[in-house]
Amino acid sequence: MPAFRFKDLELCYRRHGTGDIALLFIHGLGGGGDSWKHQRDYFADRYEVITLDLFGHGTSSGDVDPVFAARIDAEAIDNLMQEEILKPFFAIGHSFASATISEMIKLRNPLLQGIVFVDCVYQGFDDIIQARVTFGSQMLAYTDEQLKAKAEEWYLELIGNNAGAEDKAFIMSSLHRCNYRWLFKAVAGCREYNDRYPAFRIPIPADLPILIVEAEHGVGSNFRKSWVNHFKNAEYFLFDNAYHFFFVTERERFNRLIEEFFARNT
Repeated sequence: MPAFRFKDLELCYRRHGTGDIALLFIHGLGGGGDSWKHQRDYFADRYEVITLDLFGHGTSSGDVDPVFAARIDAEAIDNLMQEEILKPFFAIGHSFASATISEMIKLRNPLLQGIVFVDCVYQGFDDIIQARVTFGSQMLAYTDEQLKAKAEEWYLELIGNNAGAEDKAFIMSSLHRCNYRWLFKAVAGCREYNDRYPAFRIPIPADLPILIVEAEHGVGSNFRKSWVNHFKNAEYFLFDNAYHFFFVTERERFNRLIEEFFARNT
């Protein structure tokens, strides 16, 4: 996996396929570039697909403050797309990646053609922020051995009970490569992050198409977590009877949905 140098850090990424337009897939907390295998295989014959490991994940640099990693990720990715990829692109972010792709909007990369929020939590309300801080702090209070068990239990809850054994193993494989304590420091620090990079300051560009896709048993179960509170004119789709990783468990339907979004906006 090649590494893009950003300051003194390495952002590891892969390029798949060819095309005049790139699709940049950004994983969530505990994920990795390989989390998007099913999207890579589906789109690589028509688009150039870019996958990567965010800082603190996989083979990318891990010596990054977890609290502010999302902004550093955004800056590094912005540089990667303008210096190495050099073509119009859509950014698709899952879960915790919402902090990264929302910061990318602020950077106003002229190559950015549109954004897809995939079951992403909007940190625009104090109760949502506090719930995340409380959860992260509770997880960090465990010993390392306890934390491992609790983190894996939490991830399985996110996966839900309608995933097959193969999909569960695939999703869990990226988590097993992570430093669990680093992950929950990022969660526990979301108030500090939001104080520096508040969600309400994210611009709403009139010419940037946005699609918000949520799971009925994920972000879609609580409207206050939805990015439609900020991007009120965004396209929206709710995956019924789906859980947080529906881009794996409902991949055929998900791939067609975002493919139609790309087609409408190119």
